[in-house]
Amino acid sequence: MSQEFRTSLKNVIFIYFIVINDNIQIVNMWLSAEDTTVLDNALITMEHLYKSGAVDIRLCQLMNEQSYFEIGYSIDRIQGQTQETNENTENDKREPERIKFNLSMADIDDHKRQLTFCKVDVQQNIFYNKALINGQLKLLETIEKIYSALKKLEMAGHPDYQLREEHYEIHAQYGKKIIK
Repeated sequence: MSQEFRTSLKNVIFIYFIVINDNIQIVNMWLSAEDTTVLDNALITMEHLYKSGAVDIRLCQLMNEQSYFEIGYSIDRIQGQTQETNENTENDKREPERIKFNLSMADIDDHKRQLTFCKVDVQQNIFYNKALINGQLKLLETIEKIYSALKKLEMAGHPDYQLREEHYEIHAQYGKKIIK
């Protein structure tokens, strides 16, 4: 290995450690097997999809590339406790830093499998969780139907559906799920 490569690798690893350290509470939550279950992880992902999720569909078959869709969402970075003066709290009206995630088509399939298994495993007396899971599965099915329809139009050669990008926001507003 060359010295440049080792230095570059060390820098990348260092950056990863900084990111992990800045978000240690989230990492601990993800890695805590005894505190969270598959259902908890699925519910956390669902919550963030409803809060900040957006679907991006890219039709690029004309360029000999695979058409695809992905779902992006973000979570607020958990800020460490710092001592602030009254002057700082009044002047500091910044929005919290957001960490962005993208779910590829394979990740979405994994999430659907998680939801499906959770749906079967959820106790009969937890109707609320079943309703949430059913709603999320229906949403993902709707997204896949939209993608499928657009892909069929692309494959049929429709001129309006070549090299096209679509963006749909998913969010919960006033208790309603909507796709814009």
